[in-house]
Amino acid sequence: MKKNTIEKLSRNFGGSANREVRIITPDLIDEYITIYLNSYPAYKDLSDDGISGYKTKYINSMKNDENITFVGLFEDNNFIALMKIIDFSMNAFGKMQHSVGLMSLAVHPMHKKKGAALDMVRFFEAYAKETNAAVAMLLPFRIDFYRKMGYGYGSKLDEYRIPTVNLPKFDDISCIKFLDSDDTSQMLECQREFAGLNHGMVIKFEDEIRDMFSDSQSKRIGCFIDGKLKGYAIYTFVSESDVNYTLNRIEIKELVYLDPQVLNALLGFFRNQSDLAQTTVIRTGEEDFYHILPSAQDTSGNYVDFGFLQTNISAVGTMYKIVDLDNFVLLTEYREFPLSDITVGFDYYDELSHASKIFAVKFTPKDKFSSCWSPAPSDAPCDVRIECCLSDISSLFMGSCRLSSLVRLGKIRLSNQSFEPLLDSLFYYRQKPWTNTDY
Repeated sequence: MKKNTIEKLSRNFGGSANREVRIITPDLIDEYITIYLNSYPAYKDLSDDGISGYKTKYINSMKNDENITFVGLFEDNNFIALMKIIDFSMNAFGKMQHSVGLMSLAVHPMHKKKGAALDMVRFFEAYAKETNAAVAMLLPFRIDFYRKMGYGYGSKLDEYRIPTVNLPKFDDISCIKFLDSDDTSQMLECQREFAGLNHGMVIKFEDEIRDMFSDSQSKRIGCFIDGKLKGYAIYTFVSESDVNYTLNRIEIKELVYLDPQVLNALLGFFRNQSDLAQTTVIRTGEEDFYHILPSAQDTSGNYVDFGFLQTNISAVGTMYKIVDLDNFVLLTEYREFPLSDITVGFDYYDELSHASKIFAVKFTPKDKFSSCWSPAPSDAPCDVRIECCLSDISSLFMGSCRLSSLVRLGKIRLSNQSFEPLLDSLFYYRQKPWTNTDY
């Protein structure tokens, strides 16, 4: 199926006439490794043994991984760029949907500044549309590069560095057990359930699963309720002094929980380790996480004018692009909205195609309390129109931002300001999308 799709799009994705995209097979591993290691040289083992190891790893992935597809861009039969396309299962408003991720985009050093990366992104989006993906996702190496292509921000990931004693107490941690590699399958099943509970979360794919099975350095704990694993944490102890072995921090690499009690039990366990580690590092997409901390002040001691104490640092990660607006609305027709009967038009600028376009969506009452949405003809009469960019629509439709904020900041414009409160409530979702997937 994927092979047929890639062959169909090989020369028909809007790229340069003398270029085509092909699936990369093991016979091209030497060229693949040359491009990859020249594009991502940091923290790589470039010895003969190291390069041999990379070749073995990627050949195995090419042959066996169902959700990872290696593709290359060829210009006049020369291999000039590469990327991996990941077929994800992502939670979109409570239901798992197919989405696609772009990974390891790299251009041959001798072919940079020729639009090769742009053509790869064009192909990636054509693949997303052809395979009926709800959204295209990526982790940006440069935010401005992808913003110019129409990718909207997802939510932020917050990193907390807090005194371990400031984690919430939990009196009974008898449900917490140490885990080992034999428990990895249970952990993967737990993560699948976790993804099913959180908007924007994706189920782990093969690279992550391999890393879990091979990770012998991290410690793991799990929370068992009635014999079932309901949450887990993967963490390490990191020394914070070259001369004092008692000064350490806990780095929580992954925190998965199926209900609040499980979360608090896991955090309670870490609080009890304050004699071993004075600081704990937690990364989360829960924007209100600081509310559960007895003191949210972090260890930096930073003071922000006027009278504000630093609690965390924030980072932008996953960016989204809805490559087919009609299809996205149809795929998420189950999403519930506040009761409304209104047609909303969008006059938007498509950054990648450099074209102005129109789109409309209709909200229709479903029962006495809620409504659903559906695509409307683009030329349908509308109650209100929104002027914006495609990147804004992607963020707004995914629930990454508030419409009122974008209006207030001048990022989007309404044809009738009186509709702002209604539109803000319609596009609000109770949880911003977040995922800690490494791709």
